[in-house]
Amino acid sequence: MASPAAALAPLKGWALQLYLIALFEAQARRPPGFAVDNKRPLLRRNEQLAAWVDLLPAITGTAQRSAGMRRQLVRALTLLRRENLVGLGNPGFKGRYDYFRLMVEAGVPGQRPSAGYTIPQDGEISGIDPAWVRPPGPVSGRSAVVTVPAAFFVNGWVHALSAAEITTYLMLCDLEARYPAVADKGVYANDPQRQRWYGIHRDVYATHRQLAAYGLVERLDAPARRSDGTIRKRPGQQPLQPYWFRTRPDGFEQASFPRVTRCLDLPKADH
Repeated sequence: MASPAAALAPLKGWALQLYLIALFEAQARRPPGFAVDNKRPLLRRNEQLAAWVDLLPAITGTAQRSAGMRRQLVRALTLLRRENLVGLGNPGFKGRYDYFRLMVEAGVPGQRPSAGYTIPQDGEISGIDPAWVRPPGPVSGRSAVVTVPAAFFVNGWVHALSAAEITTYLMLCDLEARYPAVADKGVYANDPQRQRWYGIHRDVYATHRQLAAYGLVERLDAPARRSDGTIRKRPGQQPLQPYWFRTRPDGFEQASFPRVTRCLDLPKADH
C-alpha cells in the first residue's frame, strides 16, 4: 500500500497539484483540529469568490476556455476519487463534481464517506503503520505530520513543479519527519525502500536532480559518484551508498518561474 501520490506522480494533468492546493485552501480558512467543507464552485459564478478553476495551474487551447478548464478539473477530480482522496456526488448526478469533499490523505480504500479531511494539529501523529507498509517511525511506528511551507503555494512552486518532482520532495519530507534525529545529516531511500514504502520508481525519483538544481533540496554527493549520478567503478569496490538529502524549505522563498526557467537553460528568445 503505497502513498496515493505515487499513483498520481507519472500521470499527465494536475490531480496532485489540485489536491495540495485544496489542502492549503482548507488550512487557510479553518483552524487546526477542525473538519473542512468546500463551498468553492468549480467555475466562477460571481466576482466575490475565486473558483477552483482560478487556482488550478492549467491552460487550455479550446475556444471555450471555461469548458476546457472544467474538463481538466473533472479529470483531476476523477483521478483523486480513484485514489480515495476526494468524495464526489453519486454517479449520474449532474453536479457530482461540484463542491467535492476532501478525504483523509492516506487514501484508504473503502473508507466511509464521513472520513473527511481534518486540519492537522501541531505534533499530531497518525495511527501505527503496519510493518509491511512503512518502516519504524520516530514514535513507535507512527508517522508525523509533514510540513510544507506556505511559500510553496504563494510563490507558485505548486504550479511550476511536476507531480513527480513534488512526490519526490514529499518523500524526503516524510523521511525527515520519521527520523528527526538524523534529518540534519541527511536522509535516503534506496530502490527497495522507495518502491516498498512509497511506490516511487526510479524515473520519478530521478527528479531529485531538478529539485537540487532549483535549490529545494541539498544532495550530499558520494565521492564515488559523478555529478550525473553514475558510478566510478573500481576493483573490489564496496557497494555504493545511495544519495543522502536534506530538504531546503527556504528554497521556496524564490519566485518559482524565474528559477525554473534559468535552470532549464532555454535560449533567450524562448524565455
